[in-house]
Amino acid sequence: MLQRNGTENRKKWLWFFILLGFAIMEFPGILFINRIDPVIFGFPFIYGFMLFMWLYMCIVLLIAYKIYWGKPKGHPGAAKGDNRE
Repeated sequence: MLQRNGTENRKKWLWFFILLGFAIMEFPGILFINRIDPVIFGFPFIYGFMLFMWLYMCIVLLIAYKIYWGKPKGHPGAAKGDNRE
């Protein structure tokens, strides 16, 4: 039971970070600070910002895949009662 609560807690945190990344990427306020002057790695700000957000989402989804979603249903390490198909 302790392991199941830990798994559910990890799953909630993963979903939080995924939704946070999407919310930041889709935030319309970024258009108000979209200027050419602040430069990130030679890109205008909005391109640099989107590059960092893309990198963030790739890392979060890789961690989520490695921790939970990458295990097949019949895998010995899969959680008991796992209803994924």
